[in-house]
Amino acid sequence: MEWDFSEIKVGKMINVQAYKHDGFLYRQWTNAKIIFHNKRHIVLSLKGTRVIETLKSRKGWSYKDDALWFIPKKAFYNTIVMFKVGLGKSYYTNLASAPIFEDNTIKFIDYDLDLKSYPTKELQIVDKEEFNENSKRYDYTPIMKSKILNEVKNIVDLYSTNEYFFNDGIIDYYLEIMHKDKLITDNKFEAYRSIKNNSLCEETDMINSLRNFNKTKKHYKN
Repeated sequence: MEWDFSEIKVGKMINVQAYKHDGFLYRQWTNAKIIFHNKRHIVLSLKGTRVIETLKSRKGWSYKDDALWFIPKKAFYNTIVMFKVGLGKSYYTNLASAPIFEDNTIKFIDYDLDLKSYPTKELQIVDKEEFNENSKRYDYTPIMKSKILNEVKNIVDLYSTNEYFFNDGIIDYYLEIMHKDKLITDNKFEAYRSIKNNSLCEETDMINSLRNFNKTKKHYKN
């Protein structure tokens, strides 16, 4: 089913909610700003966005650093890119259902697995044990698990070829939008644009390991 995103408007402030497979709301982002929207994805600015994790504290916390959130409409993941002057870009990818939009809120189901990349560390998979446990607890179907694990390979491919949000030119495009919208200062705009990803010139052990991660899907069928 094609979801109706006609109410998504650039410049609008919205909320985002992440649910577990059983419908439990475990995290909410409040007042994220839409800076771009097309048929492929929605892009949000998270500076100042408040986050509440229902299992931890109702007080929550707010983004102090600048961040972009890429939410593809038809993929089983979404990615937050965080910027720190003098340090670089950090990537946090959630394996999650494709989003829906209702009641001024983007909603998706979080499927536990995450991929992280820091300025001084290559891409890595985290929360594998949580995925294994929840796949049994919530009875993820074989089709669902296969789709999630195949998306891991897709993200690794994007990373190893510097495509989509791993591409410096694409990040610069959205930084320019943020700058024109006065979401970042002149100094930060220039500083963030000077941060470049290191191209991977060869297949590292880490990349090969991540590429083969989806081959372990039999481990999650029991």
